[in-house]
Amino acid sequence: MRLLPALVLTGLVGLVSAPGTLAADDPLMGKVIALDPGHQLGNSNPRFAAEMSQKKFNGTILKGCNTTGTATNSGFPEATFTWRVARELTSLLEERGATVVLTRDSNSREAWGPCVWDRARIGTEAGADAMISIHADGAPARARGFFVIAPTFIPGWTDDVVREDRRLAADMVSGMTQAGAPPANYVRDQLMIRSDQSTLNFSDVPTVIVELGNMRNARDARRMSTNSGQRQYAEWLMAIIEQCFQQ
Repeated sequence: MRLLPALVLTGLVGLVSAPGTLAADDPLMGKVIALDPGHQLGNSNPRFAAEMSQKKFNGTILKGCNTTGTATNSGFPEATFTWRVARELTSLLEERGATVVLTRDSNSREAWGPCVWDRARIGTEAGADAMISIHADGAPARARGFFVIAPTFIPGWTDDVVREDRRLAADMVSGMTQAGAPPANYVRDQLMIRSDQSTLNFSDVPTVIVELGNMRNARDARRMSTNSGQRQYAEWLMAIIEQCFQQ
């Protein structure tokens, strides 16, 4: 991997991976994909309370820097799950010639953030063809499966990319379902439109948030907690990214 100097932010270096020598007609060759592994282990570290208390207006509300995320009932953190899936997905994308930009370069109790507005800026400054923010939900135990979050129309904020965001979100829903990912049983049509998500509102490139499953559901939690399960989530995401760029 090589570093992208333009993405050096407070407490963060954006990581970029250079493509190898592959078939020139591969639809992913030369594409820039920003991956945002949600949260960070250190967000709950009292040392970083001041950083976590930062707030910015995101077009609809004043919202905080970041959060600690959720966890399985056995204590496996969302931050670790999203980091491992992002690393697996990075490898798959690199094998196909894509350039991958990560919004954080570690998964550590000794690191915080970055803030959601900085995560959005990373994808924008990289000129990403698509940005995927990887998360897991902390819903009631009976809820399971994946769903996708896209932004609403906010003048001066999302108006320049909302159509592309919605298109990417629809492709993510259909593609992941076709690839075999269990659809959410508690979100209609696996698509949620929200106005309060800073990662979406601050971004100027096509961006979606994917809640890959519910960490409080026993079946989802089992898959999320294993290496093979994390690889499966990455493969499901890879399938739809590939499909998006074949169109």
